[in-house]
Amino acid sequence: MRVADVMSNRPVTIEPNAPVSEAFQMASAYGVHHLVVAEGRLPVGVVCIRCDLADAFPRRPVSEYMTRPVTIGAYESAERASRKMCRKGVGALIVRGGDAGWGIATRGDLLRAGFCAGDEEGLFFCAACGTHMHVHPVPGCDWVAFCIECWDRAGPPRVGEDLGVSD
Repeated sequence: MRVADVMSNRPVTIEPNAPVSEAFQMASAYGVHHLVVAEGRLPVGVVCIRCDLADAFPRRPVSEYMTRPVTIGAYESAERASRKMCRKGVGALIVRGGDAGWGIATRGDLLRAGFCAGDEEGLFFCAACGTHMHVHPVPGCDWVAFCIECWDRAGPPRVGEDLGVSD
């Protein structure tokens, strides 16, 4: 299976100076988790609504939270795309080539097309809950990853979080 077979030729784009609140509105309206940050028609970054913007200030520009795009060729294999996502700790790749010139491929796109993760399966799915969405490798570990939800549950309480009744 090639990346061109699963990629989206029409990714949802947002300008770098757009506020974070607009990114949330666009993601909700289009039903996506990843937005391509583009200047004109040139992709300059990718932003994940859950991973990159979860704690972002609504009025700040998206460019402050975006990650540099990780790219792959449209005619590369799905296996190579999967390995690259895992190695770089991203859930979406900018795809060069294809019918529209460029597009985006996500972990979800690969799985919906029937791709089954190979050797990198430990980094493709959350070790705690098994989801493929918003998964990031454990720093310093080459074989296990957790999703944002499981990281949040395992971490210390946040400021102002209700901890229940005290002694």
